[in-house]
Amino acid sequence: MKNQHVKKISVLVLAGFMCAVGVGKPQVTSAEQKASAPNMQIGQKFIAPELKLKENTYVLDYKKADVNGDSVDDQVILVGTKKMIDGKLDAYASDLSIVVQEGKTKGYVKYDWLTKGTDGTWDGESGREPNLIIGDYTGNKVNDIIVTAPQGGNGGYVDHLVVAWEENRLKAVFADNQEAYTNLQANFSFTPPVSWNGNYKVSQYGGADANKILPSAKYVMKFDYTAKDGKDAEPLLMISVFAKNDWTRLSSEEGPPVGSEIAEANGMVYVSITPQSNPFDPESEDGKQFDQLYRDLNVTKFFALLTKN
Repeated sequence: MKNQHVKKISVLVLAGFMCAVGVGKPQVTSAEQKASAPNMQIGQKFIAPELKLKENTYVLDYKKADVNGDSVDDQVILVGTKKMIDGKLDAYASDLSIVVQEGKTKGYVKYDWLTKGTDGTWDGESGREPNLIIGDYTGNKVNDIIVTAPQGGNGGYVDHLVVAWEENRLKAVFADNQEAYTNLQANFSFTPPVSWNGNYKVSQYGGADANKILPSAKYVMKFDYTAKDGKDAEPLLMISVFAKNDWTRLSSEEGPPVGSEIAEANGMVYVSITPQSNPFDPESEDGKQFDQLYRDLNVTKFFALLTKN
């Protein structure tokens, strides 16, 4: 069975939004700081012990605007790590993160922009002289945060991230490096929410192996949350594919349903199964993260059948 990851890009829509702004980045951490923040200067080191940043973290861009909708300006800071080259700071920055200090509470909230490497691991996004744009991207009349990260090189492309304030946290609503899981044999793709980046792994099964997990299933794909210590994995979502007649039989049997039907095509039925409860202590870091990732999930929104040529 083969699978591939496809980069999803909506540059034209985002570019149009950025032009309009000109005319008129789950890995989320929060901490509180009682003292007011000093004036920000691009190029200075950014120090916030509560956020546990790397020592070579610098301010890359800075804006003052209300991004949480309470009518009080917040401090929006784009930070990243830099290296010294020949006694000067490199223009290229890594480990890009958005830090917001709320205007009212002075508390910090941080969002880490992650990107998937060729080896399958998740690392901090990088860019050459990245910058911030503030504007209402989502249309809810509250400012959102947009990060542009030029990648340089011969291609000269730019990665974009859009982050919105939601339920006292920063939530990514769009990212150029958002990845889709594609299963050619099962004929579907699934693009997890951006907040899932770096927090899950996929296991796929077909034929007899799928049947062992769910009797009569032709294919089973498990999207498991990976715990912070890397020692535990719990299912966030399972997508299974059944032949139409098998699914009809299973659906008519007594007892709780196997799952929820997502789609039907070419004699196959696609079914989603989600957890009934949080497997972690709800007050633990894993418990809070698991709950948030589950709330970000909208299976029908992120699922798509592939078009056969």
